[in-house]
Amino acid sequence: MYYQLISHLASLQYHLDRSIINFQIKDDSDVPLISFDETHSYYGYLRDGLIKRGIPSLINTLAWPNGISLDKAIILNTWTAIEYTVKHSTSDVLAVLRNHAPNHNPFMVMEYYPDWIDYEGQHHRAIDSNIFAEGVDKKLKYNGSINFYMVFGGTNFQFTNGGDQTLAYHPIITSYDYNAIITECGDAYPTKFKAVRDIIAKYLPLPTNPNTGEPLLLPWMQDRAVVLLDEMTNPNPRLDILMENKVRCCGDLPDLGCNF
Repeated sequence: MYYQLISHLASLQYHLDRSIINFQIKDDSDVPLISFDETHSYYGYLRDGLIKRGIPSLINTLAWPNGISLDKAIILNTWTAIEYTVKHSTSDVLAVLRNHAPNHNPFMVMEYYPDWIDYEGQHHRAIDSNIFAEGVDKKLKYNGSINFYMVFGGTNFQFTNGGDQTLAYHPIITSYDYNAIITECGDAYPTKFKAVRDIIAKYLPLPTNPNTGEPLLLPWMQDRAVVLLDEMTNPNPRLDILMENKVRCCGDLPDLGCNF
């Protein structure tokens, strides 16, 4: 499965005039029970595996903005991206990164969370739109780059929702909403989408503002289809339509055994 996926992605790299410019290898480098040597060995194994399978593109690891996580994540022939939340100070994060990584390491926030997963029986998690947008502004002021995780909400189909096990087990609901700037239906989140877009417009020219005052089905989300990963190498893969072009988020999908 892994070999099939990488062989397919290898042909889509930038140096071959396609779109992929970077690959990320990730383990939770902040987990205290995993040693430095074990983390470095595992990251090196993943890095070498990609190179061996025809990936000369950039490769990054991922770390939380603290010394232990960064020291675990920084290995030869890779660069290190950061993940953090609105609760972190961007200036402090950048200072920690520069202290542990060389200056040529870019300031890339690979996972910036609009919020988090929802657990069964708990209130829906949400971050104020303006507070989240202010965090975006601070990163761009430092000439940083941002990848929103998630940029749009999804759905955990069938039994893929799973759970979290820390001190106790917390089942995750089927919605993967994440309080993202684009909702699970493909609509612009009324306040958060506009707040973030207005910040980005300070730094980059953007086309005419969409109407975010009302739910908006984004053109690229219309009739969104996803190819199942285990069929990516099939010349005639089966497509599962996960969203309908009806500006709504409901419908029976008997093939997936679920409603949404």
